[in-house]
Amino acid sequence: MSKIFNKFNLTLNIWISLIINVVLCIVLTLVATGGITFGGFLFGFVIAFPLSTLIVLFIPITRFGDFVAVKCGLKPQTIPFTLVSTAVLALILGTFMSLFMIAVMAGKYIGIFTPAYFGAWLHAWPWALLSVYVSALIGIWTGLPLTMKLVGPPPGMPPQDH
Repeated sequence: MSKIFNKFNLTLNIWISLIINVVLCIVLTLVATGGITFGGFLFGFVIAFPLSTLIVLFIPITRFGDFVAVKCGLKPQTIPFTLVSTAVLALILGTFMSLFMIAVMAGKYIGIFTPAYFGAWLHAWPWALLSVYVSALIGIWTGLPLTMKLVGPPPGMPPQDH
């Protein structure tokens, strides 16, 4: 199994993506439409969850975030490193997902890539960035211990005795 597709990384990425997309679907639906219904949430989630999960698995966004954090002089596996690395992830993923989700949620009403679309997206974009950033941090900090319990330590890390 490659470095990306081991049980640990796959489980952790699915958990983080789950948290990000639950929050993102709630926030963007509220911002874009002013309300939320279960059907609206479910529609957005069914589209957003697989897309963002695949993006994070196949595009090296997390490695790019790690690269930026290292270039800022931060040491890996520290809180400042995680905060900076996650900010990069939030900027890229939040931008892409908000562009996509506004198109899906409001595109049929305002058109895609029209001035109204970009106005709606610019209104939602800061909320998307904030929600992806906070939910990704929650996903990382809750997902690491959860993933360790479910599938054990990542490859190359010795098992922890508790």
